[in-house]
Amino acid sequence: MITVTLLNPDDVKALYEKHGQFACVCYDTPEKHAKRVGISCQRSGHMSGSRCEYIKFRITGLDRGTAEQCMRHEIGTDVPYAFQDNYRFQDAMDTVTSIPADQVVKNCASFRYIDKSGFEWETPATIRRNASALAEYEALMNHINEKRSVIKQLLEDGGCNAKQATQDANFVLPRATTSELVMGFTPEALIHFCHKRMCVRAQEFIREIAFKMQAAIADVSPRFASELMPQCEHLMWCPEQHGSCKRYPTKQELQKILQNGGDTDGYQRKKTQADCLENARGEPGKASSERS
Repeated sequence: MITVTLLNPDDVKALYEKHGQFACVCYDTPEKHAKRVGISCQRSGHMSGSRCEYIKFRITGLDRGTAEQCMRHEIGTDVPYAFQDNYRFQDAMDTVTSIPADQVVKNCASFRYIDKSGFEWETPATIRRNASALAEYEALMNHINEKRSVIKQLLEDGGCNAKQATQDANFVLPRATTSELVMGFTPEALIHFCHKRMCVRAQEFIREIAFKMQAAIADVSPRFASELMPQCEHLMWCPEQHGSCKRYPTKQELQKILQNGGDTDGYQRKKTQADCLENARGEPGKASSERS
């Protein structure tokens, strides 16, 4: 089971105040108004004052493939000058490829050094729902587990030390093997992460992580948690080029609606994400796709 733990709740609770303290200098605002300034800046998308703050999570029970997805999608401050300090221009930010790595920091449990004897694994929902597929899947995982232990022992018997035998036997570990990860986000980076990973087209486990991050934040800062949402909720239109879940119109559909004076004739909106997920499950390729 995937667990997400917020490591610095006190920092998150004081996030708006800290943001404001950094931003007060801009208009020489008295620091006693720091929290109000931070809320105002964040509401309007002026995020530069928050870029020295980090929100830290420990994530356990996630499969290695999902850990890799967590580690490769990040965004921070390297956006065109005209759009700096305003993450509302999300479509413009999506075109930026030069992203500094220091906006999302992460450390992952090493499959080189950690002995994964008796490893645990994650199972996709489609396999869990199919008894025959589940039986084959679990048999394969148990077989890999057994053979990995055999290989490790043979290497040790052949003269390898325990560390060398562990790191080389671990090469057989499947993508489904569970791991552990710690991540730190600037507020801006976490907003963007949730925009992408709460979408129904994100793979199920990374979507689960995003929602659990939001829930952990909600316990200490409901206001900031309300800013963590799928990108379509933020934009009020769907930026996905393929496989829109119909919760919001695509950009082209929205343009057509506006050109028709707001007439939504012919467009039927799905009302909840649960509706969207159910719709996506019925059409292969619409949900749980791997996205970098």
